[in-house]
Amino acid sequence: MRRYRSAVPALLAAGGYATAVAVTAVLAVTGGDIGPLWRLTLLHEAGDAAVTWQNVLVLVAMGAVMTWALWQCLRGPVAGARPAPGRGVRWLRTAMYASAAMSLLYALLPDWPWWPAVADALVLAAVALLLGPVLRRTVRLADLALASGVLAHLVGAYHTVSDEFGWRLWPSSDPVVTWVAAVAGPYWLAMVLVAQWRDGRFRRSTVGIGVAHLLSPLLLLPVVLLFALVDGFGDVEDGVSWVFDVLLTVWLARSAHDLADPGARPAPSPPLLAVPPALVMEPRPAARTGLAVPSRLFAWTGLAACVMLLAPATVNLLRGNSLWLTPRVEAPPWAGETAGLLWRAVETFAGVGGPAVLVLLALLGGRVAAGAAMGVLLLTAAGGAAGLVFFLEPFWTGLTWFNRPAGDVLGLRSGTPVSAMWFVTACVCAAVLLWWARIVRPRR
Repeated sequence: MRRYRSAVPALLAAGGYATAVAVTAVLAVTGGDIGPLWRLTLLHEAGDAAVTWQNVLVLVAMGAVMTWALWQCLRGPVAGARPAPGRGVRWLRTAMYASAAMSLLYALLPDWPWWPAVADALVLAAVALLLGPVLRRTVRLADLALASGVLAHLVGAYHTVSDEFGWRLWPSSDPVVTWVAAVAGPYWLAMVLVAQWRDGRFRRSTVGIGVAHLLSPLLLLPVVLLFALVDGFGDVEDGVSWVFDVLLTVWLARSAHDLADPGARPAPSPPLLAVPPALVMEPRPAARTGLAVPSRLFAWTGLAACVMLLAPATVNLLRGNSLWLTPRVEAPPWAGETAGLLWRAVETFAGVGGPAVLVLLALLGGRVAAGAAMGVLLLTAAGGAAGLVFFLEPFWTGLTWFNRPAGDVLGLRSGTPVSAMWFVTACVCAAVLLWWARIVRPRR
């Protein structure tokens, strides 16, 4: 209790919330009213949701996650003498706490209007800007990561305003805006997590929470597969994904806590070479560059990249499809027969999860193999994105995460091809994970 500065208020808040969840769960089972439990956990009204044991079980599990999040956010930094923070650190902690506090509006507002979403995006853009010094100390291309983070959150604010008022930069700007946010946001977060890992002021558990949020689409897949295969989960399927957004709130609060811990001291900055590493002559044999971490972290990172690519392919195959974009985008007639056959081969390769083989070979090979695999993954993603944006403008279903009728979580009973956005996002995320795996490759 005495380890954290605000342990008692945090314990009271988390305990009170857990008690409320337990009481409303009992009322839902005995009285047949799931509304209070739904409002406490999903933070919106239940509507005509049925009281089933599956729904109650999922809502109680979500309440447990929220209880953990309340404790993590409200307990404050470790007790003890605070380090003397600079002005930049103070502003960064303030922005992180403000962004985490924005999540309370979910519970306080009956509906989620457009203006809190815009305010949340702008505060996150400020967080991205204030994280610049942390990035510049530990990673190369820090300015690119900084610009990506600011741009991603500003685009999020623009997207909210454009949906509310119908404003558009140009008539068909929505696909481009969507993909800017979808690529720039994860890239920025991955760079920040690398910087936190190297910085010395952030706990490994804090970085792990950020990684879990970054990989939330992969972590969500087994859950939605369960909902698809087991009856009774239909009412809560659309709300479960919100739990993974809680991880972002916890990561922000924990990062702000870590900056005020008594032992928070930045690690010495590594030397940043003025020329590319490939042009620096080193004696052979040279030690592999990377962080001194357990080999299991390298193995799990590579496994996550492979699973990320196999996940949409597995869902697509369960739907009876083995292609990637052709169900929506055909090769143009002027491309010729040879180009059409090549396009179909690439599509089949991507549709059955073939890029996972490239990741596996890259993990087993050297730097050249990893670079080639990352290049192929990014080119595949770019080709898919171009196909969606420039050849599929009238068909908005190709730009959604799930192409499914109501009540069918992954469309396993419909035969509809899985959204190509799954494949493109999987390629981008796998390339980032592969790059991360090369960073954390254990020394030999």
